[in-house]
Amino acid sequence: MKQVTSQDVQLRVEHTPRPGAPALLLLNALGTSLEMWDDQFEALSERFELIRFDSRGHGKSTIGTHPEATLDLLATDALNVLEACGVARAHLCGLSLGGMIAMHIAAKWPDRVLKAALCNTTPHMPPRETWDTRIQTALTQGPAVLVEGTLGRWFTPQFHQAHPDKVARIRALLLETSPQGYAACCAAIRDMDQRESIKNITAKTLIIGGMHDAGTTPAHAEFMANSIPEAKLVLLDAAHLSNVERADEFNATLIEFLQGELAPPAAQAEKD
Repeated sequence: MKQVTSQDVQLRVEHTPRPGAPALLLLNALGTSLEMWDDQFEALSERFELIRFDSRGHGKSTIGTHPEATLDLLATDALNVLEACGVARAHLCGLSLGGMIAMHIAAKWPDRVLKAALCNTTPHMPPRETWDTRIQTALTQGPAVLVEGTLGRWFTPQFHQAHPDKVARIRALLLETSPQGYAACCAAIRDMDQRESIKNITAKTLIIGGMHDAGTTPAHAEFMANSIPEAKLVLLDAAHLSNVERADEFNATLIEFLQGELAPPAAQAEKD
């Protein structure tokens, strides 16, 4: 682990070099730290130069001076992490808020992106009032009061019952998040509308959705797949944290996309 300075914050970064391999930057969901990717670490670090970090105000990163973050601010943090790791271009894999950041980078700084995986995410998440209420709750009562409702949306009832240990691991990450950091990133989601800008993404893009995701729904995933040129869509039998609930399928889908192509048409395969 190392500390990387980005603008007004110190970010906790884990960089796992792999000489000759492409870099892969993992971008976290709201309220979590880099440990949310633990189920991916072994499979991905064998194949990629892996980079993951705690967003501002999350995990062991500092909060900074911005009471409200923007996607541009969060994306700049991510690019500063890549720069500190000596990486010019990387694959991006972001889930939920991380996916929002990844699509912002892919649309605004295409020269920094190899391929993009946008997971359980959406380019627009109204209404604003929902986020204002969540911000006020986090700041006045702390994120802890939001945790059980969040976990109820993030995993299916079957997963809660079958894997209480894995749910508990994510609960612990949520409970460690600072109220100010959580609220600041909620503001970035509240103010976001990338429905037009994602049409400009030129990187090859994979969209992973959850069939039972109530927040970033299959309809959101389909909207992105229809908006981003030649994007590929895969729906997993999961709720919001598909990388935890269906880790093996998630890993296989992601690796196949990053290392090759997902099931190319027969005609295209013959031509290749």
